[in-house]
Amino acid sequence: MRVAFLLQSFPAVSETFILRQVTGLLDLGHDVHVFAQRRPPQSETIHPEFHSYDLASRTTYLDSEMPIESGYWSMPVWPFSGETWLPGAERAISNSARLLQAVPALRRCLDAAPELTFEVLDPEQYGPQALSLESLYHLASFLERAPRFDVLHAHFGPVACGFRFARTVCKAPLVVTFHGYDFSQYPRQHGNGVYRRLFQDADIVTGISRYAIQRLMQIGCPEEKLRVLHTGVSPTRFPFHARRLQRGEPVRILTVGRLVEKKGLGYALRAVADVRRSHSDLRYDIIGEGPLRLQLENLIRQLDLGSVVTLRGAAGADDVRRSFAEAHLYLLASVTAEDGDQEGIPVSLMEAQSCGLPVLSTLHSGIPELVADGGSGLLVEERNVEHLARALLQLVQNPQAWPAMGECGRKTVEARFDTAALNRDLVTIYEQAISRFSSGPRD
Repeated sequence: MRVAFLLQSFPAVSETFILRQVTGLLDLGHDVHVFAQRRPPQSETIHPEFHSYDLASRTTYLDSEMPIESGYWSMPVWPFSGETWLPGAERAISNSARLLQAVPALRRCLDAAPELTFEVLDPEQYGPQALSLESLYHLASFLERAPRFDVLHAHFGPVACGFRFARTVCKAPLVVTFHGYDFSQYPRQHGNGVYRRLFQDADIVTGISRYAIQRLMQIGCPEEKLRVLHTGVSPTRFPFHARRLQRGEPVRILTVGRLVEKKGLGYALRAVADVRRSHSDLRYDIIGEGPLRLQLENLIRQLDLGSVVTLRGAAGADDVRRSFAEAHLYLLASVTAEDGDQEGIPVSLMEAQSCGLPVLSTLHSGIPELVADGGSGLLVEERNVEHLARALLQLVQNPQAWPAMGECGRKTVEARFDTAALNRDLVTIYEQAISRFSSGPRD
């Protein structure tokens, strides 16, 4: 198949699941191309597969084909008589000049697809991208290339909304995958009807967990369009070994994830501080970067955990795998954030279980679909430091249970979260989308 991925940014260090789909489809012999709204930040770690598969030659960055004020900054062009001030700029850009600059793109769009042109300029349909003319430039790019694909695959609901026009331009079915914030936080902010047009246009909608499917049904997605498709990991890249505590060795606990509210790191730190009172020989490493770093550093000082906890910042794939290999326990105290943001099924939990790490996590979103409570790990309710600390102490004090828990987790990953098998399932979903698209008009 000839497949187009429609993304916000590519590659994104926190979205290895998308990279694994792209490379997995290439390994299966499919022709994959990526259209990304944004380039990743220059400071962001680039996974080696991006280079080894020469994905740069398969990626089109749409923000490089339009003025920065419409692309990267997505700043509104209204009112026509007003001005646009870019951050740090010494002079403003008149909105009338921006409109004149967009005239060639507007003409191309009107000549080739007048109905779509009016759609992408309608804020009711394309929101801020319409107001900034970004969606107009996106449409012009697709029309100019006249790309032909067998299937389009958009990741994350809001991104898919911005690419709805591609289904008509490319005359191909649209598959949309929802992951977490897009079915939790985003509808809460914008209303449950925010995806009404997307759910009408999409041929198949996938969620990464059964929990996600339930939420998507609640916000209006027709059940017959929905499919569960887990994200996964490659077990060969995260080899298993049974965890055993050597005499005199500290218990090493690990968390990998962005330093954001939904990761529940404050609760994890408080639980570690409680356990330390009865088991002093602990080491807790947190790999990841994010906006809560300063807050977490202050909490570590307040809890007197400076000799126990290390905030290691962002790390490359090899360092992360080495950390998984060296740890004894994996801790992820996920919570629903105050703004409604939720996890999907965190890939780091899959990686930890693949490596044989017993895990401690929460009854949150799709996590219970991966972690077997009392089998591969322990699960407690969100935001409950007392129960989290009690479960952590139980794991710390019973290292004899670690090997069996690790083996249970590994078997779960091999059976249901192996990315090679999931990519074959994805191809089946594409085939279903093509059949649905060919059978008749939109719903």
